Amino acid sequence: MTFDGQPIAEGRILFRGTGSDPRAFSAEIKNGQYQMEALAGKMRVEITASRPVPGKFDESNPGEKVPVGEMYIPARYNSQSELTAEVTAGKNELNFDLTGGEAKAP
Repeated sequence: MTFDGQPIAEGRILFRGTGSDPRAFSAEIKNGQYQMEALAGKMRVEITASRPVPGKFDESNPGEKVPVGEMYIPARYNSQSELTAEVTAGKNELNFDLTGGEAKAP
C-alpha cells in the first residue's frame, strides 16, 4: 500500500460491498500493510491517511501543544473513491499504489 511510491505509514482501508450486500470491512494500515477478513464479492475501496503538518500546532488547551494533521490521500481514493476490488474466497493479496496526480485509467 503506497502513496506516490512511499508506504503509507498509518491509515485506514475500508471495503464496502457494491451489490445487494453493502456490508463494510475495515482495517488499519501500518507501514504499507493491512490485514482483514471480508466477504467475497465486488467491493468499493476507500483509503484514508493523515500526517502531521510541519510547524503547525493546536494550542487551544493552555500549556498543550498538539501537532495538527492533514488528510493527504486525495478524495478519489476515499469519499469519492474510484477504487474497486474483487474479493474471492480464501486468501487475497490486494495492494493499491496510489498517486497524488491525476487519476490513471486502468
